[in-house]
Amino acid sequence: MLRPRQIKAIEDVRAAYRAGYRAPLLCAATGFGKTHTAAEIIKSAVQRGNDVWFLAHLREILDDTARRLEQAEIPHGFIMAGMPRNPFKPVQVVSVQTAVRRPVVKPPGLIIVDECHLAVAETYKKVIEAAGNPPLLGLSGSPARLDGRGLGELFDTIIPTCSTGDLIAEGLLAPIRYYAPTKPDLTGIRTQAGDFALNQLAEAVDKPSIIGDAVAHYRKYAHGRRAVAFCVNIKHAEHTAAAFTQAGYRAVAISGNSTREERQAALTGLRRGTIDIVCNCALWVAGVDCPEIGCVILLRPTKSLTMYLQSVGRGLRIAPGKPDLIVLDHASCVFTHGFPQDPREWTLDAKPKKGGKAPAVTECPSCYACHPPAPVCPCCGHEYRREAVASGPEERDGELVELDPDTLRRQQRQEQGKAQTLEQLIEIGRRRGMKSPHGWARHVLAARQRKQRAA
Repeated sequence: MLRPRQIKAIEDVRAAYRAGYRAPLLCAATGFGKTHTAAEIIKSAVQRGNDVWFLAHLREILDDTARRLEQAEIPHGFIMAGMPRNPFKPVQVVSVQTAVRRPVVKPPGLIIVDECHLAVAETYKKVIEAAGNPPLLGLSGSPARLDGRGLGELFDTIIPTCSTGDLIAEGLLAPIRYYAPTKPDLTGIRTQAGDFALNQLAEAVDKPSIIGDAVAHYRKYAHGRRAVAFCVNIKHAEHTAAAFTQAGYRAVAISGNSTREERQAALTGLRRGTIDIVCNCALWVAGVDCPEIGCVILLRPTKSLTMYLQSVGRGLRIAPGKPDLIVLDHASCVFTHGFPQDPREWTLDAKPKKGGKAPAVTECPSCYACHPPAPVCPCCGHEYRREAVASGPEERDGELVELDPDTLRRQQRQEQGKAQTLEQLIEIGRRRGMKSPHGWARHVLAARQRKQRAA
């Protein structure tokens, strides 16, 4: 059964087509139920005599879509390696990697593109063109590209639905408890294809000297919760899994090199509780539906807002006995991108605009409860000093600190003060997503020089 927001989303999609748009983009946060909504759109399109392709790049997304189509009793075939072909079924579950190599037997009347922020890539464009450039429907929870290209190259309007914060407020997603250590030193790491160069990044974070050891903080804050850790590369994932195993946890490492059976076994084990932690790289940022995940461990710094939001999104679904999601951010992603539930405004033309300020949060030093600023903790009755409530939580060496916006701004100022060269300031500006990091860095240095002359 569809929820009211999903019903409205379908009505808005139909209204967009009636208004003359040929490629609307349905923007909905993780947990909205995009695949379930898409299945209803597919059923309606088939009833009207249209053939439909569901196009994506990840096997997990395609497998989940096929499962939902089976549940909805929608006949479908596959354009996907290793799956039986039946090109005359009205619905096709399509891997973009396979479709680009095969001739089109029966052109569709509609292509639904999941994770459509990837669709401006040439591979997608070739597949869509070979299919006759039919009407499109894009699906994404974070329609922004790391390279800054606008999705207006393929899509012509955005249909907004709701934010992560909205779904949390409605009880449809788990509340978030967010902890983060001191920022890892990323000075000097090159940018490659818009993100940190992986080889250098692995050297910077794949070592026990990073403040807030992942195993120790998992044991302290999330012991007993099923978790997924996002790592830089295969060795990093293997090292992380080995550390958890040595600490007595059931952990496995998976990557893009893992077989389909290995990836499925990891997901099944996490769902059943026979695995505690799955450490992965280049996987599970989308397409994995596992409500049992109660902790997300971020070990890979990234400049990609989409990667960050989707990584956290793997743990946002609600489940029986799951009170909230704990995020252990050892990659300082929150300093670059803000909180996952922050409001954001998306556009087809450029990178998303910065969102508004999230409500301040206070951490109780007695019971570690998270709540809006107040003179007394509502959980244990601890009385705060007035200045402590205003300044945020106390920082402790080696401890993850639950962040609020005021703490975040203070730590950003400290980071800026430590940067002594123009290059270091430019790198900070880039990590924070500034439109002109060079101009900002020069302005900071000029202000320092004026202050020194005045002194």
